[in-house]
Amino acid sequence: MPLSRAVRPTLVITSLLLAGTVPAAAEAVPQEPITVVALTAADGSLTGLADQGLQPLQHGARSMRTMADTDDVAVLTAPIATEEFYVAGVTWDGADSLPQDAAVFIRVMEGGQWRDWAQLEVESVADEQGTTGGTEPYIAAGAEAVQVQITGDADQLPGNVRLSLTPEWPGQEERVLEQDAPAPDLPPSTDPLAPVPAAALPFQQQTARASAAPATEATVQAAGASRAVAAVPRPSITSRAGWGASESQMTWRPSYADLRATVIHHTAGTNNYTQAQSASIVRGIYSYHAVSRGWGDIGYNFLIDKWGRIYEGRSGSLASPTGKMPVGAHAAPFNTGTVGLSVMGDYTKVGVPAAAMNAMVDILAWQFGRAGLDATASSGLVSPGTYARPKGQRLGRVFAHRDVSATACPGDDIYSRMGWLARATEQRVGSATPAPGPNPGPNPGSTPGSTPGSTPPAPPKPVIGRVYLNNGWGSVADIEYAFDGAGAEILVGDWDGNGTDTLGRRRGSRFDVYNQNTAAAPPWTISFGRTDDEVFIGDWNGDGKDSIAVRRGTTFYVKNKVLGGEADHVFAYGKVGDEVLVGDWNGDGTDTFAVRREGVLYVKNSVSGGRADQELVYGRPGDVMLVGDWNGDGKDTFAVRRGSTYYVKDRIAGGPADREIHYGRENDVILVGDWNGDRSDTLGVYRP
Repeated sequence: MPLSRAVRPTLVITSLLLAGTVPAAAEAVPQEPITVVALTAADGSLTGLADQGLQPLQHGARSMRTMADTDDVAVLTAPIATEEFYVAGVTWDGADSLPQDAAVFIRVMEGGQWRDWAQLEVESVADEQGTTGGTEPYIAAGAEAVQVQITGDADQLPGNVRLSLTPEWPGQEERVLEQDAPAPDLPPSTDPLAPVPAAALPFQQQTARASAAPATEATVQAAGASRAVAAVPRPSITSRAGWGASESQMTWRPSYADLRATVIHHTAGTNNYTQAQSASIVRGIYSYHAVSRGWGDIGYNFLIDKWGRIYEGRSGSLASPTGKMPVGAHAAPFNTGTVGLSVMGDYTKVGVPAAAMNAMVDILAWQFGRAGLDATASSGLVSPGTYARPKGQRLGRVFAHRDVSATACPGDDIYSRMGWLARATEQRVGSATPAPGPNPGPNPGSTPGSTPGSTPPAPPKPVIGRVYLNNGWGSVADIEYAFDGAGAEILVGDWDGNGTDTLGRRRGSRFDVYNQNTAAAPPWTISFGRTDDEVFIGDWNGDGKDSIAVRRGTTFYVKNKVLGGEADHVFAYGKVGDEVLVGDWNGDGTDTFAVRREGVLYVKNSVSGGRADQELVYGRPGDVMLVGDWNGDGKDTFAVRRGSTYYVKDRIAGGPADREIHYGRENDVILVGDWNGDRSDTLGVYRP
């Protein structure tokens, strides 16, 4: 479906400010103990808390069906009130000692409301021997109560089954609950038992343990094609110090291996966390992996939140030597030679935000580019055999956790886009300038100019300005080139229908449009309208190609092709003085108009006059209004600029913004477009 384009004032990101403040030294923050709920003793016997939730179900006035449902439940705690926590996980003695027919479930209370039960998958053990068995981490948005269920035979449970709950600033001390009675004032539950899935779980666990054997010669084959080293700019990444890693908790000594591929993950748990909670969640995963699981550090090399903000995970990942990556603990036995990326949230049933997908492209293009790896080639690794991949199947450079382990990770939506992720990464690397060594690339937040170590191409004519385009929400431009925009109105459109937006310029009634975002792209020139017309760009007939419309007074003249001549549609809409905006408001693939009058938006879903189909208020009088499909759902929505802050809305409605961004310079011409064909809009700037 084509994306719509209006003529919009435009911008470049200079910083994405993290909500909340992270102190300069994490050790200077008062660290809180990890709450541990003991479910079995060292000999495997149940603790007093382990079956408190079962007792009222088995002995109370319950139906025969409910009593039968409890027969296969080994552990069911009562709802337990706790200190606020951000990450939870269940561990036990012995990496492989949980019975194969056991399943672990958890649910949490956030804001006084119980969330749905979630099954926690048994996480692959680290490559090192002697680590503690456990589940994947479950992220929470500041939960205040928890309940755990484990199915199977209680007599077969391993020793020291423990639920760990990490607070905002977790230390290494523990507060262990063994016999404490749950708080009596928690809201009652209407769903006391977790729904146990069909009998696929034992097969999945068997597959997981079979695939956890060390890699052999049979699992490593010749790698695919490489490419020339390319200077892809490093994206904006929050370092370990930036998110507050307590380095005293790290006991792992970094070791490096040649980079061959990436493994893509997501986390279990909530998608309802706020921007201010992201760093706390990263700290919680770090504590769970490093301390509770005994891995000595966080397993993933990088983590991405749902706003596309990137966090360094495994120590040494950000400063890794060219072509190398620290050995992680995220997908044994495929930790060596892979970069583990994990999106924070559960994308089993919901779509992943476009910003998070773009952030993964940012990381992979940076790492694969400097390592000289072709993102669409074979990695030389083969699948050990999972429900998603047959045994012995070759793996590409970009593959998912479920391709090598018995897991649903990284969720169906991310998994369906693995091919796109590889192609988008390769396209980004291919468009970068080949370089013999590292090249940080241009930063739109600094003065444009030559990057040390690179030689800018000679422009075909005197450089009047430069274009900086971002494919994600980071602070470093992905595309940069010279552009003659002096005395012109800068336009954005998908002129050839290939799904990628490029620039155009208008001087009077002459229009030059380009089908490539490069300095050497030849223009396509037409004449249309009058010199004093207002100009708008959109796909007016749903053919996938943007074309031109002009407004004269209150009359619109619309062309369905980028050609001169008579208009295809002529109609009147709005009043003189209205601000006009263009977008595909209902996702039907056709762009239409909206007008803004004294802060009220009047949205029309057809290219015609008459009454508006929707009215709403967003922003304040004096705000600069932008339009784009920010989340890739096929519908355009609004954003406003107020000073240096942008308030982005993901649906056509009033109320608080979904995203706040600090961005750009006052003299930047703000651009909005889909620069890489991933069906979501991001930002760019023309800087005179």
